[in-house]
Amino acid sequence: MKKIIDANYFQDAGLKQYLGSSKEHFVVFCDYACMESYKGNSLKSISKSIEIVSNFANQVIVLKGNRDLVSLTLMSVNHAQLEDSGQTKGFRDFCFGVHLALSGNESLKAQIIEKGIEASARFDTFRDDAAKVAKGIAELRKSFTPEHLRVLRERDFYPADLLGRFKREILEITALLFSAHPDIDQMPQSEQVRDSYLFRFAVSTYILALRWISDGGPAMVKLDKLRNDIVDMNYVAYATYFDGLLSRDKKMNEIFQETCFVLENMFVVQPNRT
Repeated sequence: MKKIIDANYFQDAGLKQYLGSSKEHFVVFCDYACMESYKGNSLKSISKSIEIVSNFANQVIVLKGNRDLVSLTLMSVNHAQLEDSGQTKGFRDFCFGVHLALSGNESLKAQIIEKGIEASARFDTFRDDAAKVAKGIAELRKSFTPEHLRVLRERDFYPADLLGRFKREILEITALLFSAHPDIDQMPQSEQVRDSYLFRFAVSTYILALRWISDGGPAMVKLDKLRNDIVDMNYVAYATYFDGLLSRDKKMNEIFQETCFVLENMFVVQPNRT
């Protein structure tokens, strides 16, 4: 079993239970979890983040960076191809390096601090992105009828016309993500889209947007919270390639389940006909 780990689960007692219950239980680190592990006081943060998993280093898988995965998932969703074998094999050495930094190794300490600065700068850019997304969601909310807003608010049975709209707009968001990505120079074939990272991120983000709309719109949420929610959707997208998600965030877990439902029921892979 391989599960994506959310940064908020690094110090959870359930993590030790999960890893300790079977040597076949793995945690999968995406690059967002790696970045979040450095937030704040980077040396202190990283040491706390790996405190539990360092005792199960052989059960840790580190994925390649997001840009690599965007391209790879257009060709394959094979776990081995998504994995960064070098970082995975070197995870135990990395943990030892953190221990040495805490013990006073100035060179290693400086490297960790530098990574913390880089991670903080990256999250600052996400905050700017969140402002743009919030504006788009506010416009989207205006396009729903009062009846549709009621259905969204009550999470009632969705009528066919609303489901059709959801599907169309998810595909439109996916197309925008593809066109804006620096590593993609043409739209993929339709059969490649469902398994692509950008599509799955679009699904999870759209579900999140519907929640914001049903709760009164993104204007009701602080910008830092919106940024964190959008970052969380990356974890959700990653988790759809594996056996689930380890997170303490109730909303995030619910959106993961809803994303899986949408993938399995609204975007069903059609069998080849000969």
